[in-house]
Amino acid sequence: MITIGLNYGLLFPAFFLPQTSLLNQLLVFYLARMGVYSPVLAGVIVMTIINSARQKIPFRRRMMVFVPVWVIALVIHAADVSRTAPPETSVLFLALISMPVALLPAFIISLAVGGATAVRQMLRTLLKPRGKFYFYLIALFTFPVVHFIGIVITNVMFGERWIPPVNFGSSLLVDTGIVFLAVLFFSGGINEESGWRGFAQAGLQKRYSPLMANIILWFFLVLWHIPNDIVQYREGGYVLVRIALYPFITIIFGWIYNRTEGSILAPAVFHASMNSMNVLGEILPMTTAGNILLVGLAIVVIIADRMWVRLPEKHPAVIQFQSQFQSND
Repeated sequence: MITIGLNYGLLFPAFFLPQTSLLNQLLVFYLARMGVYSPVLAGVIVMTIINSARQKIPFRRRMMVFVPVWVIALVIHAADVSRTAPPETSVLFLALISMPVALLPAFIISLAVGGATAVRQMLRTLLKPRGKFYFYLIALFTFPVVHFIGIVITNVMFGERWIPPVNFGSSLLVDTGIVFLAVLFFSGGINEESGWRGFAQAGLQKRYSPLMANIILWFFLVLWHIPNDIVQYREGGYVLVRIALYPFITIIFGWIYNRTEGSILAPAVFHASMNSMNVLGEILPMTTAGNILLVGLAIVVIIADRMWVRLPEKHPAVIQFQSQFQSND
């Protein structure tokens, strides 16, 4: 509820700010970026309250993480904003407005080495991912493959050419790469999955099976996305996706998290890959067949992993959260 409160408290006021001046436009711009960081910020707040114990970490060590991440994030954000900015917008202006935004991922990732004990445990897989490498490939390629197979099935059903001509121009590939990295750092990867998986799912799996934990999580995800959906999907068609399809996508997110032994980075990559398909939509649009494939995949992983059964107490996706409480005893 803290996550939803932060998000609503930052985004809804921004809706009513008149964007008649550059100052107001920048305020809305920054409020929106803070709002989407609410899942991980809420997790950090709660875990700090639960266990504020802190190991003394040299300032230099924290800066060795903070500064490079800040610079990388600044470049990524400036490149992403430049995609929609007027052509005459200067690089210097893009860099200046990106500097404060880049502080967010730099701050969160640096907490993995310099935060309170509980926070470091929650975020440590951002710097030290766990699990087998091929699950990261699954996270990266599931959506492109599902989109492509969905198109092939659709074309076969309608008697069209099985594999349509696909032109991956250099500009499209560059745009896709920029969007992927921007989502990973700012709008779905580190900011969301560090909270939804590293905090919420790990906590829910103390008491519930992975299946039930992700169904509960889906409900709160729908609530959290309402401000975003109001702005981006005014016709309401996306509501059906949130209600009918997103439960299954959430389950796949949760499966990837558990299969990588509670690593945040894997679902963050999965999220970035999913949102990157918005750029590739013209050549790889989502189809009804593709949606059915996603539902089928979710059902397969539920059955294959018996997700209705609670995880062992020592499973990394559970103990990661439990140890934070135990360390406070």
